[in-house]
Amino acid sequence: MPYTSIVDSTVRAGGLKAKFDVIVLPDESPHDLLEGLPSPRYPATYAGGLGSSGVDALRQFVQEGGTLVALNESSRFLIQTLLLPVRNILEGVGDDEFYAPGSIFRLELDTTAAEAHGMPPRSIAWYEGGPAFDVLDSSQVRVIGRYPADPNTLLLSGWVLHPDRVAGRAALVEVKVGQGKAILFGFRPQYRGQSLATYPLLFNSLEVK
Repeated sequence: MPYTSIVDSTVRAGGLKAKFDVIVLPDESPHDLLEGLPSPRYPATYAGGLGSSGVDALRQFVQEGGTLVALNESSRFLIQTLLLPVRNILEGVGDDEFYAPGSIFRLELDTTAAEAHGMPPRSIAWYEGGPAFDVLDSSQVRVIGRYPADPNTLLLSGWVLHPDRVAGRAALVEVKVGQGKAILFGFRPQYRGQSLATYPLLFNSLEVK
């Protein structure tokens, strides 16, 4: 699958749809994606983030028919900047209310969705500090993956505090935006580079039309 690595200046320059079909945002916080590294402490080549012009460029890209794929925390960035009809139910929730420092959660998939093509209806996902989604407009949002409704069956390996917080919540969604779409992962499908259980979800997302 051919790919090009892009940096914030490429995004800020705009005209993205003429160059790319899909853009993948890495697992970074909204602040880090937007603001980047502080310029007084780092060389200009490495300082700064997407900024408002980068957000505008990404918005135009997806509205013109592009696909944005957000991994883990970068899903929060798209929810906030593109005003998607999705709510992160863990936004502002403290560690004493929900905590999973790196655990394997069970995952239920809608295998009729293109993103889950070839996948079994029940799989697993590596959860580490990501969002969990509440759909605000079902006409614009399709749930591809969801955590089990029974909190007692959520955890496969590791540990989690108050699993009821995410039980039954969406973990992977597709959101219509203009002529394009945003695919939001609430987990890390490429964890440590060889996540065989969730790699297909990522690669399928790159090919979704």
